[in-house]
Amino acid sequence: MMMKRFEYKTVKVEPKGFWQKKLDPQELDNILNTLGQEGWELVAMQDLAVSGTSWTFHYTFKRPIN
Repeated sequence: MMMKRFEYKTVKVEPKGFWQKKLDPQELDNILNTLGQEGWELVAMQDLAVSGTSWTFHYTFKRPIN
């Protein structure tokens, strides 16, 4: 039996606006939908908060290697 192989991609999304507190849901949907159409599957999301404020989000995707 052949073992499945995957490739991974991490996308950094930064909130915008004063104090970087605004994350546009439509922009995030566009990013996720585009990657989904390319065969990427979201497997993890990490909020890189500092003192309770979210400054950056990392979204990690995987897809099979043929």
